[in-house]
Amino acid sequence: MDLTTSLNFSLSITGPICVVLILGIVLKRLGLLPDSFTEAAAKLVFQVTLPALLFLSIVRTDLDAMPSPWLIAYGLAGTLIGFLVLELLAARFIGDRRLRGIFVQGSFRGNMGIIGLAYVQNAYGQAGLGGAAFFVGAVTVLYNILAVITLTRSLGGDPGLKPIIKGIIKNPLILAILAALPFTIFGVQMPQLVLTTGSYFANLTLPLALLCTGASLSLKALRGGAALTGYATLARLCAIPFLLTLGGWFIGFTPLELGILFLVSSTPTAAASYVMTRAMGGDSVLAANIIATTTLGSLVSTSLGAALMNYLGLMG
Repeated sequence: MDLTTSLNFSLSITGPICVVLILGIVLKRLGLLPDSFTEAAAKLVFQVTLPALLFLSIVRTDLDAMPSPWLIAYGLAGTLIGFLVLELLAARFIGDRRLRGIFVQGSFRGNMGIIGLAYVQNAYGQAGLGGAAFFVGAVTVLYNILAVITLTRSLGGDPGLKPIIKGIIKNPLILAILAALPFTIFGVQMPQLVLTTGSYFANLTLPLALLCTGASLSLKALRGGAALTGYATLARLCAIPFLLTLGGWFIGFTPLELGILFLVSSTPTAAASYVMTRAMGGDSVLAANIIATTTLGSLVSTSLGAALMNYLGLMG
């Protein structure tokens, strides 16, 4: 495939996201996206519009066209292995114990629910979004468990197993996916009124979430911890997506599956990592640094990676 065509393809994935993120920054400076609005909108996305998007994506997906369930199993295994490797590296090379969990979480915990789904939607439309929804839901559960484990080991405390299980059971994204499964498996048709109303909420998700992400970015927070921030950024944006995609290619996943795997694994660090770090009394500045650098860096690394994969015919 022509290199120019591949570059245009990659820009069609990341370009709109970059524009909306920049708009979020500009609107914040103009006073149109105050902190109170951003905080309320983020809750609306997580509790209402994103679950609606995942629910409708799965309901509208043909199971015969779904990516292999082995892709989800591979994503879970790859995430767990990556987490264990990062834990070993942090214990070996990071002297300050309290920084280890923040580094590990910032490296493995990607923002798949917002930016990952946006990447997939721009690349494959509805067909890819339904398959990615299952992947995102499964890996999100593992993300939450591993994040609690690494921060607890690093910062101290013992939350116990019960709060983790309770948090997973009450997670709106997981509930939306589970609610959609019977409709997809048994072919139950949803009333058009429900589909249309749900679409109104679902269509709000990505633009609203990306605007809030842009408004929440603070380059002023980039101070101190430059080395750890750099290492976490390289792990999040380069090492993890490269190794996961390479492993998937060796296993023999289809180009569509490889594309989904690459796009959801090349996402920046999830904003929830900052919230958890701050709540547990960790270095929230380091957490914010990692989120900011990976969010901006992901636009470049994903564009280049998508262009290369498309040029090689590995993205379907």
